Amino acid sequence: MYCKLYIHAPSSETVAQLLEKHFGKAEKKRRDCYFKDFEIMLKMNEEADSKKMSLPSEGFLYYEVMAETEFYREHIPLTDSILRLLRENGMPAVAACDYEQELKERNITSIG
Repeated sequence: MYCKLYIHAPSSETVAQLLEKHFGKAEKKRRDCYFKDFEIMLKMNEEADSKKMSLPSEGFLYYEVMAETEFYREHIPLTDSILRLLRENGMPAVAACDYEQELKERNITSIG
């Protein structure tokens, strides 16, 4: 199941390191990280804008890192786990996918 994540983080490498610390070592090919239950492509957001990211409803579109994920199984619990992990480590994140309304970790766009 596919999901796009917008992440307020200093770099895509910071996100990759955090994910590996939690989910174990990933097989890496360029910007792609392959974990046991999902793959994630991390890239810097070309639209990133520190002023626009504080917009009330669409500020997340301007976060520094974008991640395209593909889950092999249990997409909802894994997405929730990733969002929670990022937020607990000071990196607000928003999921944009067909199942975002089913997530326990509701999209929180506050960067304050």
